[in-house]
Amino acid sequence: MDESVSIRVARLEDEAALTELITASYATLDDGRYDSRQLAKALVPMSKANPKLLASGTYFVAEVNGIAGACGGWSFEKPGTTEIEEGVAHIRHFATHPNYLRRGLARQLIERCLNEARERGVRLIKVQSTLHAERFYASAGFRSVGPIDVTIGPGIMLPAVGMELYF
Repeated sequence: MDESVSIRVARLEDEAALTELITASYATLDDGRYDSRQLAKALVPMSKANPKLLASGTYFVAEVNGIAGACGGWSFEKPGTTEIEEGVAHIRHFATHPNYLRRGLARQLIERCLNEARERGVRLIKVQSTLHAERFYASAGFRSVGPIDVTIGPGIMLPAVGMELYF
């Protein structure tokens, strides 16, 4: 079957479809790398599409034959804050629906993010990677700076890997 893949800027009206996509993607995180109880608490808040990202113009949807298969983006703001550091950007909320894995969608999204960030003067881009995604980000040129704990919500922490890429 021929597949038509397109990348477009996300919109606020994508919120329900992207929440469904992110929920399906993040459900695959429960494979023993995380404490199941800790992950169960984190999945609810982290599986929702972020309206602020959807409205940012730097968050994208990869569609296969018009169906959202993956999403992700970047921002100048550090995740969970309004902090901005000159020349630094952050990869944000990447997810691929399990039905669309291994089709290069996330690769196309990360390349778009890196190119746009570079064009906007970013010299360092950071990501708070899930334990599952570390190899993906490493393949895109990011290097691990070590384990971190990411605050998902009040009293909800999840182990992750801090990674960065200098341009």
